[in-house]
Amino acid sequence: MDEQQVKALAERARRRDKRALAELCAEFYPRVLKFMHYRVGSRFAEDLASEVFVKVVRAIGTQSGSFPAWLFRIAANVATDHYRASATRREAAMTEGVLETAASRDQPAAAVAHKLDIARAMEQLTDDQRELVTLKFIEGLSNADIGEITGRSPEAIRVLQFRALAAMRQFLSREERSDGQRD
Repeated sequence: MDEQQVKALAERARRRDKRALAELCAEFYPRVLKFMHYRVGSRFAEDLASEVFVKVVRAIGTQSGSFPAWLFRIAANVATDHYRASATRREAAMTEGVLETAASRDQPAAAVAHKLDIARAMEQLTDDQRELVTLKFIEGLSNADIGEITGRSPEAIRVLQFRALAAMRQFLSREERSDGQRD
């Protein structure tokens, strides 16, 4: 579904067109579910994704601007609320999500190991950096949409992205060196 179709459906949904709202939910549910897998792990992802869409249905009349940005702001808030309310360790949740996703696709061991390395690198990031990496590289959102979601300027998004990727590169480089020393 292209951007214009999303925009038209969102406008109809704001006017309480149930069919348009159902189409938007069907289109974006897989993306929100994937976002939740990366943010909270597979154990809670479906429940939290459903919670996001309950909030969307209740608040669709107030939506303005980019629908994907608005939707992922709700998803980010639901994930943040989940962390505040639970003692679940973020690291275990992320690793669990990567393992389940990888196992469900029958990926080669090297691909699974690479995804685990990426998940461990993401664990080293701040919450803001992790959210940005998830929105940018997993959800494929633009810097403008990410800025709208996070309330940051495009320049601040670029700086945060640069720092997040540098931190991940540094972690992965250390991991690679330590793996080489163990062999």
